Amino acid sequence: MEHVPVFVANWKMALSHKAAMETLKAIKKLAKDMPDSVEAVVCPSFPSLAEAASFVGKISGLQVGAQNVHWEESGAWTGEVAVSQIAPFASHCIIGHSERRRLTGETDQQVAEKAALLIRHGLVPIVCVGESWEERQAGETVKRVSEQVEVLLTKLTRVALAKLIVTYEPIWAISANNPVAPPDPDEVAQNMLLIRKLAAGQFGNEAAERLRIIYGGSVDADNVKQYVGEPGVDGALVGSASLKPVQFVSMIKTIGEVGST
Repeated sequence: MEHVPVFVANWKMALSHKAAMETLKAIKKLAKDMPDSVEAVVCPSFPSLAEAASFVGKISGLQVGAQNVHWEESGAWTGEVAVSQIAPFASHCIIGHSERRRLTGETDQQVAEKAALLIRHGLVPIVCVGESWEERQAGETVKRVSEQVEVLLTKLTRVALAKLIVTYEPIWAISANNPVAPPDPDEVAQNMLLIRKLAAGQFGNEAAERLRIIYGGSVDADNVKQYVGEPGVDGALVGSASLKPVQFVSMIKTIGEVGST
C-alpha cells in the first residue's frame, strides 16, 4: 500500500520566537523546491505556534505541529498545554518523545492516552517509541519497543490506526545524546517491521498496512535517503538538521523523490 511520505521537523527549544519566524521566512524563499507529495510538518515551541501557523499558511505543502500535549482535556495542570489550546494552530502533535519520557517520567499509558485524545480532536499524533543504549546492549530492543507499541494499540481502534504516525527513534541515536554512530538502516527497517507486525496482530494486516512509520535519530541531508529508502520506512523525524533552511528543504525533496519511486 502506498503511503504519503512524511517529514517532521522537531525544533525543540533551539530557537527564540524571532529566530523561528526568520527560519520560516528563509524556508518560504526556498519553498518552490518542496514537492507537494510530502506531508511536511514543522514543530516550533508553544509560544510560536499561532504566528507560525499564520505564516505557514503562505507556504504550500507545509503544516504546523506541536511538540507535546497533556493527556487530560483540561484541569489544574500548571505549566501544561491542553489539546484545545493547540488545536486552532496545529494539525499534528509529537508525543512520547524520549526526552519527555526521561525528564518528566511520562509513561507508556500516558502516551497512549495522548494519542487517543489527539485523534478525538482531529489532530495527527506523531508517537515516538524506541530503546535506550542499555536496553539495546542487553538485547531488549524488541521487548521495549513491543511494550510501548502494545500499550499504545490498546487505546486505538482499527480506524484510528490510519490517522497515526509512529516514529521509531532509538534513544541512543538522537544527536543530542552524542551517539557513537547512527543505526544501520537495515536494523531500523527491521524494528519498523516489528511495529507493523504488532499492529497487524491487534487489527489485522490490512489495517496495519495503513499505519505510517517513520524514523528519527541523527537524521540529516546526507543520510536521510539511506533511511527512507528502506522498505516500510515512510519518512523521517528530524531535529537539529531541520533548523537549517537549505537542509530542511533538501530533506523534504529527497523524501519526495524516494517516496515516488
